[in-house]
This record gives sequence, structure tokens and C-alpha cells, in this order.
Amino acid sequence: MQHCLRDSELVVMMQNGDKAAFGVLFDRYYDLLHTFAKHIVKDSCVAEDIIQNVFVKMWMRKERINSKLSVRNYLLVAVRNELFDYMRLRYNLLRSDINDALLNVADSDTDIYDYVDVRERVGFIDSAMRSMPDKRREIFAMRYDRNMTNAEIAHALNLSVRTVEKHIDLAIKQIRKTISVVLLFFVMFS
Repeated sequence: MQHCLRDSELVVMMQNGDKAAFGVLFDRYYDLLHTFAKHIVKDSCVAEDIIQNVFVKMWMRKERINSKLSVRNYLLVAVRNELFDYMRLRYNLLRSDINDALLNVADSDTDIYDYVDVRERVGFIDSAMRSMPDKRREIFAMRYDRNMTNAEIAHALNLSVRTVEKHIDLAIKQIRKTISVVLLFFVMFS
């Protein structure tokens, strides 16, 4: 019966605490939102997390939702905002790792930031990652994109923790080497 109701009617029911109406909205829009999020983040698990966050926030803020507005648009905008937050967090983590790597490469008399801006550093990391062997790139992504511990990665990939540590160490060395070469180029030709 509730599956035949319009979105606006379901929103009013949800605002009155009807969990079944909320479930109908979830079922109605989950696939669309998941496809949208997965297209952006390229990871089904991350997309699922984003969609779950959106629906949790929707339930928590149900009283503030305008039942006269499009639920579809409301949810798409909410997913977009959640994607922005995810990408901002991921970028900040990557930038922090890049800054650490740059500081390890730099000598005390050189100000790295005079030579390379953040966008270029991210490009260098992406370039270095594309040249990594598949398993190393996968492990590195699990560690830094999904924030998994070395033990979690080892368990998921049926590897020893030491093997995971070695792959991460080699990945970081490869990134440092790439950055060092680019920095040398900038110092010599700028």
C-alpha cells in the first residue's frame, strides 16, 4: 500500500515517525543514489557508506524536510554534499601524506612549497600510483583511501602483516622518488 503513495505523502508519514514510510523512500531511491555515488568514488563500499549516511541524516532531520519539494532532488543534493565531504577528507589525508613525504625529501635549506603547489603534488602522487604494481597500488589504496590498518589489509588479502608493511613502504618510497625527481627538475629549471 505505501509503495503506491507519492513521495510527499511518505515524507509526511515519515515526519510522524513512520519507519515503514522511510523504508519505502529508502527502497525507492537507493539504487539511483548508489549508482550516482559509485560513479563518482568508483568504490561500491564507499558509495554504500555515503548513501547510509545520507539516509541516517534524513531520518534525524525528518521534521525539517519540506514535503512539497522533490525528495529525489533533496536526496541527490544530500549525496552530492556527502561526496564533497568524503572527497575533501580524502584530499586532506592525501595532502597530509604528501606534505610528510615532501618534508622527508627536502633538506633544511629548501622551502619545497616554493616549487610545487598542492595540485601538482596530488598529480605526482597519482602518477606514481599508476606506475605501481597492481597489488602494491591496491594495498596503498586500502591503507590511505579506506583507512584500513595493516592487519585489516593483511586479513582481507590473505597476506602477512609484514608483506603489507613492505608494500606500503615500497609505495611511499616510490612516491618520494617521483617527488624528488620532480623537485630536482623544478629547482634546476626555475
